[in-house]
Parts: sequence; C-alpha cells; structure tokens
Amino acid sequence: MSIPVGLSLDVSGLQPGETARVAEALTAFLTEHDLDRDVAVGEETSAGQVSAWSEYPIIVTRFGSWADTIEQGAHNTVRAVAPAARVDLRWSFEDEDD
Repeated sequence: MSIPVGLSLDVSGLQPGETARVAEALTAFLTEHDLDRDVAVGEETSAGQVSAWSEYPIIVTRFGSWADTIEQGAHNTVRAVAPAARVDLRWSFEDEDD
C-alpha cells in the first residue's frame, strides 16, 4: 500500500563553515535516495541552520522500513559533517485531517 507523506527536516546548532557542508551532504543523500526532485534544501548561514522540506506529497510504499532508512541516513549524514548539530526530522501524513 502506498501513502502520501510530507517531510520536514531542520538542522540547527551548526558552527561556522558547517552550514554549506551539511546542505551539500543532505543534497547528495537526497539524490542517492531519489528524493532530490521531491525535497528542497535551504540554508541560513548566519543562523547556523539547514532545512529540507517537501512541497508536495511523496508517495511511499512500505513506509515503515523506508522511513527508518531515511531517518537514520539523514541523521548519519548530518553527524558525519557536524557531530554536535541538532537534527529534527518530522513526517506529515497528507491523508490526516487537521
């Protein structure tokens, strides 16, 4: 069964010089997982933050195992560049009523 989900990822607590490297690493990670067309990456260098978000639902089959892979991979990607950064990854389920 496929479901539509949204993805929101915020990385904060980055030191000078880490912001661009984290944005590059996350972009490469998303490309590796065929999410580069679905998820945008932005950076706020002065605030030491990087964000990634989906503007449209991502259609996913077997969400549980797929989500675990994406969550762990995103955390590992950020930690490899910025070990002290804080990573907040959230899923939204497009079929849920507000």
